[in-house]
Amino acid sequence: MKSLLFYAIAWLCVLLVGFVFAAPLSDFLFMFMPLLTWSMILAGGLLAILGMVSIKSEPRQCIAVLVICALGFTLYYSNLGFEWGRLALFQIRKPTYVQQLAEAHKQGRVPEAIGLTSDGPKKFHGFYWQRGLLDNFSMVVHDPSGEIARINEANGMDEVHANELSDLFGGTYYRCQAMGGGWYICWFT
Repeated sequence: MKSLLFYAIAWLCVLLVGFVFAAPLSDFLFMFMPLLTWSMILAGGLLAILGMVSIKSEPRQCIAVLVICALGFTLYYSNLGFEWGRLALFQIRKPTYVQQLAEAHKQGRVPEAIGLTSDGPKKFHGFYWQRGLLDNFSMVVHDPSGEIARINEANGMDEVHANELSDLFGGTYYRCQAMGGGWYICWFT
């Protein structure tokens, strides 16, 4: 029989892969994603409980299990795991976005199947990162000036709506995460 430590390491590896592929998984699994997420949290909690129960018989192994579970829960609840996961997935997808951006500059617009072009005060090309429910979605936008990141300075939705970028791409633009090199993942509602 496999040791508890093996299962804890496997759980952490699955959790890390889940962070990286959270966006495509939620597109694919749609309504079942919360069930998958809660199953992973429950499995980690069960591993931690088993580690605490067995600590007298195998202290080193159980302490390692508890540390692994604590690391997994910290990454999950602090959102660091999701931020790093988006960064990793962006790096995997980046060559495609670079190619699509070059094509958008040639054509003057992004094909609607892969994204949108905003002709607002400044022209932005955005490529779908994740299509959400109803009017919620996220896009990858290239802005070497970094002007697009000013939305993160807004405190509350009143300031978001007052920002000139809030109507970007026809949705209410409310937050972004820098990916480096002038690339941003932007969230809309």
